[in-house]
Amino acid sequence: MLALQKNKLEGVYCIIGEENFLHDAFDQTIKVCLENKVKLFQIRFKNKNIFFEHGPKLKNLIEEIHYHSGLVLVNDDITQIEEFNFDGIHLGQSDISPIFARHIYKEKIIGLSCYNSISLANQYLDYIDYVSFGAMHRSLTKKNAREISQAELQKIIKFKSKPKAIIGGINLDTYESNISNNFDMIAISDGIFSSEDLPSFLNMLNKS
Repeated sequence: MLALQKNKLEGVYCIIGEENFLHDAFDQTIKVCLENKVKLFQIRFKNKNIFFEHGPKLKNLIEEIHYHSGLVLVNDDITQIEEFNFDGIHLGQSDISPIFARHIYKEKIIGLSCYNSISLANQYLDYIDYVSFGAMHRSLTKKNAREISQAELQKIIKFKSKPKAIIGGINLDTYESNISNNFDMIAISDGIFSSEDLPSFLNMLNKS
């Protein structure tokens, strides 16, 4: 089962924050994503009460994504995996250890934010399924995230041990196909939910 899921770790990776989830246009945005072959989603709620206050809506979202053969991961909150049938978890440096997460969930996808650190990725290779690097550009979602340098980027591009995502400030204006083509996944949040022409943006990403 895990092997089949890991085959989907490619393409656009849609990051959903609570402000996106609660927006009036959310359902339509997700509809456009699914119609344009987006198969990978992550729930990143800073306010954990959202899970309880909007549980039915979240479960319906996950069911809809699964219906379209997509995957949904949760950011850092391992306690919600079973309740909402998440396909895995994405961890940062301040979250639980990937070793602990893998011990608990042997058949779930585990992703790890490595920022600009290849050594961090190498440290947990036996316990994770993919890594993310960034910020590629200044991010509206994570305003304190440091942009990776060109020298760091060139080293990261050479990392081939696990599927890798690039994240941070990627939108229609900042997208660079020559860089993104070196990554398995392109993680985008504001660039999707604030897009004035989302079908065209996703179509461009799918063609790159």
